[in-house]
Amino acid sequence: MLKTVAIGLVRENVAALRTVNRKSEDFLGLIESMRISGFAGAIVVRPKVDPDTKAEYYELCDGLHRFTAAKEVGLTEINVDIKDLNDDQILEAQIMGNFHKIETKAAEYAKGLKRILTRNPMMTEAELAGRLGMSSKFIRARLSLNKITNQQVLDLIDEQKMPLANAYVLAKLPEDEYANFLDAAVTEPPAQFIPKATERLKEIKEALRAGKKAEPVRFVPVAHMQKMKDIKEARDDGTLVATLIAGIEDPAAAAQAVLDWVLHLDKNSLDAAEAKWNQKQAEKEQKKAEKAAAREVKKQEAADQAAAAIS
Repeated sequence: MLKTVAIGLVRENVAALRTVNRKSEDFLGLIESMRISGFAGAIVVRPKVDPDTKAEYYELCDGLHRFTAAKEVGLTEINVDIKDLNDDQILEAQIMGNFHKIETKAAEYAKGLKRILTRNPMMTEAELAGRLGMSSKFIRARLSLNKITNQQVLDLIDEQKMPLANAYVLAKLPEDEYANFLDAAVTEPPAQFIPKATERLKEIKEALRAGKKAEPVRFVPVAHMQKMKDIKEARDDGTLVATLIAGIEDPAAAAQAVLDWVLHLDKNSLDAAEAKWNQKQAEKEQKKAEKAAAREVKKQEAADQAAAAIS
């Protein structure tokens, strides 16, 4: 049922699939458009009753960005499409409605899928795929992102700085391996990253089967481009290029030295990358040691409490 209501009667859904990036160009453009042309269409809501005050209101089901923009513009009324939906239907509608939108975040989408399965423990991944009109392979891949709890990695995925194909493979690795593969996951194409990460996963599984611990990963340089502004500055200034080819008489070797710098494969870049990698390894080992020490403290405290109870 279509209706115009006071905007104050509409409340956001606490389980909304997406959040609003108020600084994004799309959202700022939506606000400007709404200022000029007003509110177009209708947001989807459902009737609700506040359990504390018993006041009737409408809960937002779909249209978070338009609703937020309407409030930013200062509208007092908003068009709504009132529907009788349960929580599962709302979540499925949000996922279907947002799947093809650019601003949908992969990690948030994965959490939404997990919420559907959690609320419906008898539902299989294949059934979920059928209801959402997607392949089982796609659903399994997206759900695998829920294995990642490292916020830095999740941010890189949601900000589209890491190819999703790389993220799917990274999610299969133990979390303490992320530091070894994070730079490569961001900078390397899937065709290059996936075999490398898959081989490491194979090493870990084989070591576990043998009752051993996998050998630590050694530093491997990752080729990635210098920033375009730095390349342009080096070209215009000439000082860096002169330094890179100093003492090199063979033109081909000189060109190779410049290309190595462009790909972060020159000696200075490699030394800096290895130092950074070693620092991350040291930090990772320190965190492991701190966690182990904390566990020992808890064990000792528990033993002391047990001894005190007996005495």
